[in-house]
This record gives sequence, structure tokens and C-alpha cells, in this order.
Amino acid sequence: MNYRNLLLIGPLAFSLTGASRAPRFERVLQLKPEEGVFAYARISPDGHTLAYASEYRTRSGVTQTVTVVDLKDKKVLFTEAGIDAYWSNDGQRMIYLSFARDGGVTMRNHVTGKITRDVAPVNLGDYFSWAVRDNKNLILTINSNYYYLDGDQAVLPHSRVPVCPDIGRGERPLISHDGKRITTFVRGTVVIRDLTDCDYTLDTGIQGAKADFSWDGRYVAMHAPKTSGSGYDIVVVDLQQRTVRTVTNLPGSSYFPSWTRDGRLSFRYDGDDYKGFMFAHDVLSAPARPLPNAVSKHVPARRNWLDLFPETQQPENVLSLVMVWGTWSAHSPIALADLQRARDYFTAESLDVGVMTANDIGSRPEDVSSMLERYQIQLPRITLAAERFTLTEAHNQSPVTLLFRNGELIDRRLGAQTFDQLRDWVADAKWRANDSGSG
Repeated sequence: MNYRNLLLIGPLAFSLTGASRAPRFERVLQLKPEEGVFAYARISPDGHTLAYASEYRTRSGVTQTVTVVDLKDKKVLFTEAGIDAYWSNDGQRMIYLSFARDGGVTMRNHVTGKITRDVAPVNLGDYFSWAVRDNKNLILTINSNYYYLDGDQAVLPHSRVPVCPDIGRGERPLISHDGKRITTFVRGTVVIRDLTDCDYTLDTGIQGAKADFSWDGRYVAMHAPKTSGSGYDIVVVDLQQRTVRTVTNLPGSSYFPSWTRDGRLSFRYDGDDYKGFMFAHDVLSAPARPLPNAVSKHVPARRNWLDLFPETQQPENVLSLVMVWGTWSAHSPIALADLQRARDYFTAESLDVGVMTANDIGSRPEDVSSMLERYQIQLPRITLAAERFTLTEAHNQSPVTLLFRNGELIDRRLGAQTFDQLRDWVADAKWRANDSGSG
């Protein structure tokens, strides 16, 4: 389906292709001009309510607020400082990481309004996903840790996703609604695997992110770079037929898909025409094609500066950090500020560390300039060509930070890194180099 075959009438977009079916798109909640979104947003199972972390810049810094909105009348039902809200399978509860004074991992009952704090230890991870396995509620976190719930409390000790041959454990997983499988990142592609063992593994070959299971477990939706290199589309993988569909094909970028029980997809859209949340209807009417060859889509095990940034002369520094970031990711301002603080620390300590940034394919130059000015970021920027973007793995998670030693990529970290993490990461790299006598 091509965008020119759509007619926008009020909030809806209808196909003009005659009798042939095609996905339709509905605008459901427009973001305020100054409003960001921290990470993913999640639609309630019935599609009536949206939970997302609204982000604003204030004089005291950046604030993230879990915001629950009734999409019918646009009424805000609940707010609290925090991130990473995720719905229970029955839509009656929501788990999130609260930044309130007594916060931590928190549960809210949307029927009674009851708030439960200290649901689980914070160090098990956030970026929650929720399942019901063997009639028991289960929470999976970004750190590949999971635990069952007894009421609104975690049953401890927790469990951990096991390491599997060839793929390892994977990174930054999300769980199916029945708790049997997870999506995870391995070598730059999205892999589907079992939660508790290694009996089932499917490397989709899709260089995607934020992969969400349909309620019947057959389909996985994610956002992935457009073939044109100009942003992101929503794609859907059929695990039975081993095919993939491109759902959106809109002029802007589409991110963070989330399924309703009736088969719609909620997603965030960022374009010149509209910025906010949308629904995709008739998702499976998009034409299917075979999954790509997975191995051909893997990032190489070894990469160097010229592989990724040939337009920029290799730094003379022994160690170099490059953060690849997108203006659409609300993680970026905090990560940039911490990277700038780390740069100043390395300079003050006379450490031989270069610090640079590069932008992803979904970031428009005017948005980049505006964000850098708004957050007072003054870090060197280098060119990252669209055809080399996936080599950085920033398509899996934005931002991503790359660590080079003498032009060789020696490590990379997905997601925003704090000042302390950057400082300790560099210190560890220098210790390893000194210990091996290589620098």
C-alpha cells in the first residue's frame, strides 16, 4: 500500500483502492508540541486506554510522567512520575517504575485505584512485560529476569532467561501473553525463543525493535528501518507462515507497535503531517513476503571505524565513544547530557578518550538542531550514512553507544548510559588494555 492511496478525513484514513483491502489508519491522540514520549507506549487489551510516559523539559531538568488516557474522550485518568507502564492481561492492573518519593516498582489497580509499592526489587530491571503462564501472572524485565506475582507482590527469588547455544541469552526481551516465548535482540536481528528453555528458536532476520506479540501468539509486530533509509515502518512477522508484512508505508516514521485483543495495532507516529498515536486497522491485509535470510542481516562480529564512519577521519585517541541517537527517542536528551558530562570528566582527568555523536535515520536536521539547542548539548557530530546505520545496532535500541580502541569496535551498549556507567565502562576498558599490555 502506498500513502498516496489514502484519504485523510478528520482523524481517519481510508483506502481508495476499490474493493481491495488495505490497512487503514486512525489518529487517536496528538502529542503537544513540547511533549516527548519516554520509550514505548502500551494500549490496553480492549483498545480503549493508552498508557505512556509523557516527557517535558523543565527548569529543574527532564520529567517523565506515566500518563493514562481514555482515547474516546481524551480524558487523563491517571498520572504519576515514572516510566515503563505495562497492562495486565485482563486490563485491570498496570505495572510501572515510579519516580514518586516512595516509588520503585509499582502496581496500580484501575478498578479500585489502589496503589501498591515495592512490588519487586528495582535492580531486577524495568521495561516490564506481563504474561499469564500456567494461570499465574508473570513479569519479565529488560535484564532478562522474570518473576511470578502473588497478588500485587513478586514471588522471590526471581528466575532468569537461560543461555542457549548459538544465540546466547539475547537482550532487552518482551514476553508473549501466554508467557511461553519472548522476543529478544541477537546480532542485530529480532529472535523469537522460549522463555524457560531452548527448544524453540526463530531468527526472523528482521533488524527491528520493540517487538510485541499478538494475543494469539502467532504474530509479532515491530518497527524496522525503511528500505529507503528515511525512517521507520511497522512490520508484522507471521511465526507460522514465516512471512513478514510492511503495515505502514507512511511518509513519516512509525514506532512502538502494541496489539489490541481484536487485532488492531496502536503505534506512535512522527511526521510533518502529524505527531502522536495512531491505530492500524486490517493489519493482515498488507501483502506478505518470505522472511529474509537471517545470517545476511546479522551485524559482523568485528567492525572498525572505517566500516561505520568512513566519512570521518579515525580519531587519534586510544579510546573513542560514539553515541548514535534519534530525536524521536525521549531517552536521548538524558543520554546526551550524561555523555557531555562524561566528556568533561575525561578532559578534566586528562584521559585519552574521544567523544562524538551521530544521528539515526529517523531524525530530521531541524529536529536535531532544536533538541541540541534546547538541552544545551555541545558535542561533536559525525556522519552516519543510512546504508551503514544497522551496523551500529541503533535500529534495535536508540540511543546506542559504541566504544572503539584504536579504531576497532570493542564493545557497544544498547540504551541510554548514565555518567557513572560511561565513566566505569571507560575505566574498565583502560584497565583491560593496560592489563594486556596493549595500550
